[in-house]
Amino acid sequence: MRTLTKILFLFIFLLLCLGAGAQSRTISGKIVDATDGSALVGVNVFIKGTTTGTSTDLDGNFRISVSADDVLVFSYIGYNDLELVVNSRTVFDIQLESSAEELDEVVVVGYGTLQKREITGSITKLGGESLLNTQTPSFEAALQGRAAGVQVIQGSGLAGSGSVIRIRGIGSISAGGDPLYVVDGIPITQSQFTNASRNGGAMNTNPLATLNPNDIASIEILKDAAAAGIYGSRGSNGVILITTKRGSTLGDNFNFSMKFGTSAPVAKAKMLNADQYLQLYQEAWENDGNVGRATLPGGMTWDEIERRNINTDWWDENVQDGFKQDYNFSWTKGTKKLKTYMGLSYSDNQSYLVGNSFERASARLNTDYEISSATKLSSSVSYTRGNNNRVNAAWSGGLGDAMSTALPIYPIYNDDGTFWNQTGAPNSIRQRELTDWNTVDTRIIGNLSLNHALDNGITLNVMGSYDYFESNDDKWEAGELVGRNDIVGQAFANITEVHNYNGVVTGEYTFNLNGNDLKVLAGSEYQQSTRSAVTGKGITDVTEQLRFDPTPGENSESFGGTPINDEVTKFISFFSRFNYNIANKYFFQATLRTDGSSKFGPDNRFGFFPTVGFSWFANEEDFMSNVDVISLLKFKINYGITGNSDFGTNEYIGTYLRQGPPDQNGYAFNPILFPTKLANPDLKWETTSNFDVGFEAGFLDDKIILEFDYYRKVTKDVLAQIALPPQNGIDNSIFENVGEVSNTGIELSLSTINYSSENFKWSTNFNISRYSNKIESIGNFSEEAVSGGTNDTRVIVGKPVGTNFLVRFSHVDPATGRPVYLDIDGNETFNWDPKDRIAVGKVLPDFTGGLTNTLTYKNWNFSFLLVFTKGGNIYDSSSKRQLGVVTTWNMREDLFDRWRQPGDVATYPRLTLDTETYGSGTPWINTDLWLHDASYIRLRNVSLSYQIPLAEGFLKNASVTFSATNLLTFTNFVGLDPEIARDFEDATDRNMSSNITYLTPPQERSFNLGVNINF
Repeated sequence: MRTLTKILFLFIFLLLCLGAGAQSRTISGKIVDATDGSALVGVNVFIKGTTTGTSTDLDGNFRISVSADDVLVFSYIGYNDLELVVNSRTVFDIQLESSAEELDEVVVVGYGTLQKREITGSITKLGGESLLNTQTPSFEAALQGRAAGVQVIQGSGLAGSGSVIRIRGIGSISAGGDPLYVVDGIPITQSQFTNASRNGGAMNTNPLATLNPNDIASIEILKDAAAAGIYGSRGSNGVILITTKRGSTLGDNFNFSMKFGTSAPVAKAKMLNADQYLQLYQEAWENDGNVGRATLPGGMTWDEIERRNINTDWWDENVQDGFKQDYNFSWTKGTKKLKTYMGLSYSDNQSYLVGNSFERASARLNTDYEISSATKLSSSVSYTRGNNNRVNAAWSGGLGDAMSTALPIYPIYNDDGTFWNQTGAPNSIRQRELTDWNTVDTRIIGNLSLNHALDNGITLNVMGSYDYFESNDDKWEAGELVGRNDIVGQAFANITEVHNYNGVVTGEYTFNLNGNDLKVLAGSEYQQSTRSAVTGKGITDVTEQLRFDPTPGENSESFGGTPINDEVTKFISFFSRFNYNIANKYFFQATLRTDGSSKFGPDNRFGFFPTVGFSWFANEEDFMSNVDVISLLKFKINYGITGNSDFGTNEYIGTYLRQGPPDQNGYAFNPILFPTKLANPDLKWETTSNFDVGFEAGFLDDKIILEFDYYRKVTKDVLAQIALPPQNGIDNSIFENVGEVSNTGIELSLSTINYSSENFKWSTNFNISRYSNKIESIGNFSEEAVSGGTNDTRVIVGKPVGTNFLVRFSHVDPATGRPVYLDIDGNETFNWDPKDRIAVGKVLPDFTGGLTNTLTYKNWNFSFLLVFTKGGNIYDSSSKRQLGVVTTWNMREDLFDRWRQPGDVATYPRLTLDTETYGSGTPWINTDLWLHDASYIRLRNVSLSYQIPLAEGFLKNASVTFSATNLLTFTNFVGLDPEIARDFEDATDRNMSSNITYLTPPQERSFNLGVNINF
């Protein structure tokens, strides 16, 4: 840490030295649009005849050191240049007149902003307001369908659940594949596996659910190397930059909004009722050669079922009409010196599962203070507390049981009103009522930055930030539920804390070279993240103590907490960016970044990640001057290298375990030390080379905008978990760099203004993308050695990451009703053998995209968003249990298409209770019979709003909005929902099993009514 401090201070000292001997007089000012008075960001301000210059900040303000006889030149794309003599003035309030060229919008990039015109890479910008009408468990799911090349799969309909987001494919096997999230310059804690409790009830931890979408001003998605390369080793999977709202206008402005809604599942599982179940179970019994009435599971008898008329619909018992409410209040205040934004929010998102909800309370305070004309201080701080009231949804209770082991012949209550309880037969209502389970996430994100304009035109920015995340997973089960009458309850706790510290210092300077601008940014960043965790279990015999307590009380015993060793990760970077503009037509960009990470050994700790990019506005050449139909024609090309270090801490270090007296015998009663994980000091960075070429074209005065990109990404030294051979004597795996993975794709975006008049406007945004993913090599390792995913997904050279590896199902034999498989050579056989598995199906869709239409008529606004996926397969792991060998699982109505007698041509084999009938010793047989088409079109969002006309008075604006989410879905998928993302075990499983579903709760359909007022 001391070394780092010295480096940072040395860097600051060098920048300060550059300013030595500069002019002593500093002037300031603000530049706005002459038409509407809006602040202009990024206006070039330089002294005529010199290279000394600066540019305006996010509020249009600038500072520069001058002398009285200097001439200031104000230059901005889309506006007429302006020249003014300084004389004795100290404050310049400038209004620039727009030229005939359309004004380019400002885009947030890494460590600063650029005009969209200057961008040489692929960036999609979304306004924060565009995300609010789509009701989602967490803000990131609302990005779905809005950006080409960005695949968003919402986890499920559970409250607070996360999403899987892939930007231009998957480049890794065992390292993280999700983009980096940066909030106001802070790379935040985002891992789905932060909490020690994993694979819990069909939802991973989702730290992003604590972010309040109402505080978001804009989101920029950086997709290629030219855009994301400034983040070096953290840019391989793309970057999502989140900018929160800040105070800007003079005076006070208040905003209040509230929203109410309902929640229901988009589909209901077609499970058998009691009569149907008994009929099919009896049929299986008789098919196996048995006579008489079948012996039923769960200790149930035919007489009891008939006497009590039992027909339990476990789905309906676990599903409700959820209620949602959301309240937001914000206040902005602006003075000449101080600008403030304050936001308060409370939401209660009740899902359609009984007992499941996510409550979030948040507060944010953003301030900007102008200490002097040369110095500005900014701060952001937010506090969020999220309370996830959880229920088991995938197994061992809840909706999972309703689709599996909770049979319709099982009752909920006994005749005396007590809960029905039978060993081996679940009662999800009993479990829900006797369980109290919630996860409380507390998050504090804060930063403080100082921006200072040196007298020589260098702008220096220093920022420090802190991101604190605590997840307290707390579960209590009544003694009755765990089969102990001597205790009141049993508690489990998983408590995780993450402290994330970040420091950044940058210096920026704009050279004016014969009318051409060269912007230079240089900086350094240091990040330290510490994760600590404790997991524990306790029991109590007093009602008052229902929670796990590491310190046992007087009347309780505790098994205590088991602390997990702190994981400390340190990260240091040095970076620079160069943007050169020639005649506002040719733009060059280069970034250089060196990253060092403590996750690698001393010999491989640092990586170098350069990028270069170029763009050309061909429409401004003389030969295009007479082509009136084309208003914009921009070509771009870039190449760069990014990296990935998103995997476990200290994986390169070997570990050992001591065993011996007094707790264990050891070896011959002597203590021993033996290895549990082998060291790998040669472990190094996973690196991705990115190539991107594309164009942007505008027609008819930009009423039609077309964007196209082709990209190819090749990831080398891929990080993967490798299973060790048995002769090593260690039952563990290690991380290795194994080979290459490639992603190749195309993206197309089309924006049109279809009609525009004084009272009516209709616009359309369409995007579509396609990519291919392939494992090019795994080096000297065998495919069996590289860790796979759930349900036989694995690494296969020449195939995509996570390819389904299954025995092929041929047909049902019409004569016998037995399933017929294909062996590895394609020959038909009645025997299922895992040795016959081959690569089958398609993990990746043919293409994905979205279509948004927005229509405005006077005070009315109507919009709808369609999202679609064509091709690809889903492996429904539930099907092999619901539609295979009859076990203690309920069955689906799909089994009505089954073989019943010789000559039948059916989809599913004859019913049986005997696994040998299907040629296997297991009832759960992995075959491609359970691979289904994943294509779908979904009406993701519909919104209708009305701006209420107001006379002058207390209210400035008022609007009412009705919106619906997931209104309609068109698909041939036989399961519940074609949009799936399971509860994953780890990053390897998240990459390798992206198309696997297992009792996954479907998305929710919601209807919402909102009111928004300004005063």
